[in-house]
Amino acid sequence: MKIDFKCYDCIFKLILELSEQLGSDGETRKRLANAMLEKFVEVSARGGSPPELLAHLWGEIRFEASGCADPMREIKRNSTELGLRLLPRLREAVRDSDDPFAAAVRLAAAGNIIDYGIFRDLDLARAEESILAVLDEPYDRAAAAELQRRMDEADSIFYMLDNCGEAVIDRLLMEPCREKLTVGVRGKPVLNDVTPEDAAASGIDFAPVVDTGDATAGVSFTRSKPEFLEKLESASLVIAKGQGNFESMEHLFRKPVFYLFRAKCSVITTLLGCPANSIQIIPRNLS
Repeated sequence: MKIDFKCYDCIFKLILELSEQLGSDGETRKRLANAMLEKFVEVSARGGSPPELLAHLWGEIRFEASGCADPMREIKRNSTELGLRLLPRLREAVRDSDDPFAAAVRLAAAGNIIDYGIFRDLDLARAEESILAVLDEPYDRAAAAELQRRMDEADSIFYMLDNCGEAVIDRLLMEPCREKLTVGVRGKPVLNDVTPEDAAASGIDFAPVVDTGDATAGVSFTRSKPEFLEKLESASLVIAKGQGNFESMEHLFRKPVFYLFRAKCSVITTLLGCPANSIQIIPRNLS
């Protein structure tokens, strides 16, 4: 998905926030903001996506200014601990459900609320309430059933993770198909997205983990490592978690894929014609 005009408000707020965080005086903040605005114009002009822009703003410019490779390390650790604390209770909810697979899908999608790219003042206690409430929310039953059928029939499944905390809850959906699973993560820290180290902390040690090699808050088909792209594109089925993966892949990826996330901004809700914060199970390129 290309950067939309409606994205400008969110992007400009992020640029101002990062400039405030990284600059100790007015002139330094102006210099950083100008560098970010120049990168924004460049990426937008060539049809780049919001996750690609974040790779520049959050990864490159922020690191150059601060020297801190992972400024959200503590937030990611707390998010992962939240997921691990919730996991036994969520396993019980899946086990007791009339449709365990559909329950696992909805809970995995609900975990996408742990997103500091959209909710930069996110309260983890409120996130916990939102995740647990999802079993009473509407969802696309036909899409969930089709996802189950496709997962059962697939020879290989590539599961692209998104955020810390959310990744723990994704285990509900990943573990039953571990024998044919490959897990994708970010190659470098960006926001609270999962890196190989975060995947290990989340208990994801039951399948091979491959990383993109870069800090795009999604999947870049020009910046990712060839070995990552080979695994992604050779899988029988791809499950891409989170809005950033949808934004970066939806207009470029042409293999069977299900996007699974909460619709969290007006650009996405307008595009999909769906309510804000609704659970999305979106199939693409199925034959």
